[in-house]
Amino acid sequence: MKGIAFSIVILFLVWLFFLIVFTQQAHFFEISKIDTLKNRINSMVILFDSISRDSEKAMVIIAKRAMNAAINKVIEEGKGLTSANKTIVELIVNGTINNDLQPLMENSTLKDWINKMIFLANQKGFFLTIDIINIFIYLNDSFNLAIEYKFKITIKDEKTDSRISKTIEKTAYSSILNLEDPLYPLNTLGRVTNYFRESPHWMNYTNVSKLLDDLNNSYYHISLNGASFLDRLEGKYFVQDKYRVTKNYVGLESFVNKDKILISGLPIRINQTNIDYLYFSNYNTTSYKILGMPDNFRLDNETTVFNKTHLQIYNATIV
Repeated sequence: MKGIAFSIVILFLVWLFFLIVFTQQAHFFEISKIDTLKNRINSMVILFDSISRDSEKAMVIIAKRAMNAAINKVIEEGKGLTSANKTIVELIVNGTINNDLQPLMENSTLKDWINKMIFLANQKGFFLTIDIINIFIYLNDSFNLAIEYKFKITIKDEKTDSRISKTIEKTAYSSILNLEDPLYPLNTLGRVTNYFRESPHWMNYTNVSKLLDDLNNSYYHISLNGASFLDRLEGKYFVQDKYRVTKNYVGLESFVNKDKILISGLPIRINQTNIDYLYFSNYNTTSYKILGMPDNFRLDNETTVFNKTHLQIYNATIV
């Protein structure tokens, strides 16, 4: 009887040992599963944050190419766009204008960027979708285009049956500096060009040499009514109400260099103000010769920014 009882005790102890071992293994397995889930979710969060941050950088670069493509289209066809902001959105997303693929946007669209992000996610073992909910283009100020966008980003992990889905709303800003002004070639049969370069003398015209430098380089200044970048893409001379969407000034003006127009073989309107949007539109205004400036330079006294006139802003003295 003692042998039988001893055997039963041994069997019980062996059973208890294996039970403890199996319980510990199950416990460690559960901990391992939880750690794996935490690591995968953490990886998804990092990937989401990376995509969100990169979207701003990508949008700035893509928007710049889209602006260039829009300018090229206007200059090549010799006519303004119907809707500049909508055209830039189309270029950003699809690389097209009226469904016509633009070479400058090849492999450089928002959809191309999304495909790169999907490939990156796949490399990490995740399934990614980025849905474009909305993109709105407007002018933040005279020299910066604003791209307001809303995306839904969803990251799935089939291994852990987990997912992250969130909508982001951001605004990226892309400068127009050093891009070509389409208004010049549109009004000079394509013979005269000018590039958006901000005047280093703005609001500091302490002497006439600074005004002369602005004329020689056709530098740009902010303007109350002068066509904005988007207006210029449409061949307009004045800021349209649809582009006055911020409290900032969005208009632009430069001094037309009449000598460059003469050299190009075109006639000039010698008595017309040199303010570009007024000169090209042949706006009917009184203009004045300015002390220290070339004989064909004229300046009007129309109201511009800060409730000042052109004569006041440029500290000009009438001859």
